[in-house]
Amino acid sequence: MKKIVGYLRNYLREYFHWGLYIYTALFLAITIYLNYSLKFEKTYINIVQQPHSRRFIAYVLFYSFAYFAIAIPQAYFTKADYLKKKEFWIKSVVFLFAICLFRGFWQYRDWIVALKVNAFEQIFLFKIVGRAKSLITTLVVLFIFWCWVDRKQIKHFYGLTTRGFSPNPYLLMLLIMLPFLIWASFQPAFLKTYPQFKPWVMKPVFGLTTWQMFGIYETVYSADFVMVELFFRGALVIGLASVMKNHSIVPMIVLYCFLHFEKPMAEAIGSVFGGYILGIIALRTRSIFGGVCIHLGVALLMDTLAIIQYLNK
Repeated sequence: MKKIVGYLRNYLREYFHWGLYIYTALFLAITIYLNYSLKFEKTYINIVQQPHSRRFIAYVLFYSFAYFAIAIPQAYFTKADYLKKKEFWIKSVVFLFAICLFRGFWQYRDWIVALKVNAFEQIFLFKIVGRAKSLITTLVVLFIFWCWVDRKQIKHFYGLTTRGFSPNPYLLMLLIMLPFLIWASFQPAFLKTYPQFKPWVMKPVFGLTTWQMFGIYETVYSADFVMVELFFRGALVIGLASVMKNHSIVPMIVLYCFLHFEKPMAEAIGSVFGGYILGIIALRTRSIFGGVCIHLGVALLMDTLAIIQYLNK
């Protein structure tokens, strides 16, 4: 834990910039307010009944705005020279393409409907493939790009390594959070949300029990959390650190906040602080497993507590 606190203290001491942080805070305050007051993403970006290509283009514009509205001014605030380097623009465009491909990929729903399975089987497939689509889209793009461009200078696949990783401080952090999660598990809103796959309301399909279906979902759900860390802390922080040095974190946290714009406002705001801390840890350790441990640990604890609450009714 002392080492993590040291990472945060040293980063703030060396790279904190009042102008940049005030600008970023104002940008986030305005965009968060507009998103939740106007339901912006749901109304204008992720519209259910729209062509898939239009959704993809909308996300390209939406996420590019989020990222470059910080990355470009940051270079002027900090007098960094990465805007002059082709590597920055190539990587930024490829990584944004990867996340927009994931967010805009709804074709899988058409493919599942075309299978002509019954309604319960369709619901199950929607849930599983919906969670797995980051593996079909973002992971493929990142892996090809890493093999083609980054493999020589970034030995491990964007921080996907346990080298130098110690789980102890992260397990301690989860232990500290546990009482708050237990308290949250008694709230009605929590039980309505978690677990996101509720075995007691699903119908068995494909010869599986509902708890076997739950196990499959949790496996894919867990892989999706690893993908979130691989993209945001791996590609955007570790991958871009080769050209942005220590300036790859702040643009990442803004894009990470935008990813949460369809979730409750408190979660979007919390993602800024969580993303910042996990970004610093990833930058210092060159591993995403600290973030995976925290992110996935909290998610699985919430599901476990919700199931315990249900079974104790």
